[in-house]
Amino acid sequence: ARSFIQEELIEWATRNPDVQVETVIKRNKHPVLIGEYVWGSSKVINVENEGIESVFNVAQRLRNSSGRKMTRLKEPVKSNVPSIQGVWAPHVPLQTLTFEMEHQIY
Repeated sequence: ARSFIQEELIEWATRNPDVQVETVIKRNKHPVLIGEYVWGSSKVINVENEGIESVFNVAQRLRNSSGRKMTRLKEPVKSNVPSIQGVWAPHVPLQTLTFEMEHQIY
């Protein structure tokens, strides 16, 4: 985790300007990544004895998540309004279909 902070953190922070990065050194404490979200919630993930790639993946996961708790749906989602695009099927040969498009300016 310390090697990620020393080698990769500045580059990662410049590639993700929407993320605020703050480092705090605490003696005799395990390194952790804390994600604080707009909603007021936070996630704390211990990265003790993790390599650079693993810490990078944890930082990406914290950045990509919304911060809200995961909720399991008890029943399948059903809609009373059918889709205007039709039902999706995995066996539709999209490579053989042809599409015609018209461009209109209003």
